[in-house]
Amino acid sequence: MNVVIVGGTGFIGRNIAPVLAGGGHTVTIVTRNQRTASAVAGGDVHVREWDPSDWQTLEHTFQGQDAVINLAGAPVAERRWTPARKTVLRASRIETTRTIVTALSRLTTPVRPKIFINSSGVGFYGLETSDSVDEMQGPENGFLADLCVEWEREAFRATACGIRTTCLRISMVLGKDGGALQKMLLPFKLFLGGPISKGTQPVSWVHVEDLGRLVAAILEQPSYSGAINAASPHPVTMKEFCLQLGRTLGKPSWLPVPAWTLQIGLGELSTLMTHGQSVNPLMAQQLGFTFQYPDLESALSAILGTGK
Repeated sequence: MNVVIVGGTGFIGRNIAPVLAGGGHTVTIVTRNQRTASAVAGGDVHVREWDPSDWQTLEHTFQGQDAVINLAGAPVAERRWTPARKTVLRASRIETTRTIVTALSRLTTPVRPKIFINSSGVGFYGLETSDSVDEMQGPENGFLADLCVEWEREAFRATACGIRTTCLRISMVLGKDGGALQKMLLPFKLFLGGPISKGTQPVSWVHVEDLGRLVAAILEQPSYSGAINAASPHPVTMKEFCLQLGRTLGKPSWLPVPAWTLQIGLGELSTLMTHGQSVNPLMAQQLGFTFQYPDLESALSAILGTGK
């Protein structure tokens, strides 16, 4: 297939693009900075520049493509959720998705992509869930949940054009060259690792290679559509996550990070770390998807080079 990835230079995109290219797909990344993107994309991936505010710049790129994947969005956990930052987070997701769907709708059927995959997040389920949730669960309240609801609403407008649309509700993605895991490694290497707050909050996660394989399955199998949770079938508590990370690194996990210190430093953003979701990948498993890294031990061992 000919596949376009919007937002393909971030941590997830950098890992998914080579998986798809290695599977025989022709991959094109559209980006605001073609020079920077070319440096990280690799020789098997094409790069084109675009203006996120102008759907017309996307029409030529989308024309004749088989699928569009949207991974665009400013990092959620990069800084405090001030009113200005929330505006950036919303615009980079909702307005960008609206621009993409508008461009898709302007194309005629013979040259219009048949598949649209839009990223979303497990924040759809709120930040207070301890019971297992799946795609049958409705949204909760709160900034992230509201953001995901609006984000998905814009994406699913593509179905009116006859485009098979999937919203991937992505959990914490584990990989070698970025993401939350890389930020957690330094304290452990300095023997200062430990759980955040009480450590009882659930942590849903997915190995980046499984995420790439799930995206490939959505592209290749027409049965995949609607909302799909991108999460391992075995979530853990924060304490269990840190204990396993410590064991994998051969370091202790003994120094809890009090919730109040995060609240002082991060404000509302701290709830992302002191609360969590226990997410079940019901739809993916019902559709026959098999996780290569279903448990945290195998995932961390593969990522950190300790697997046998």
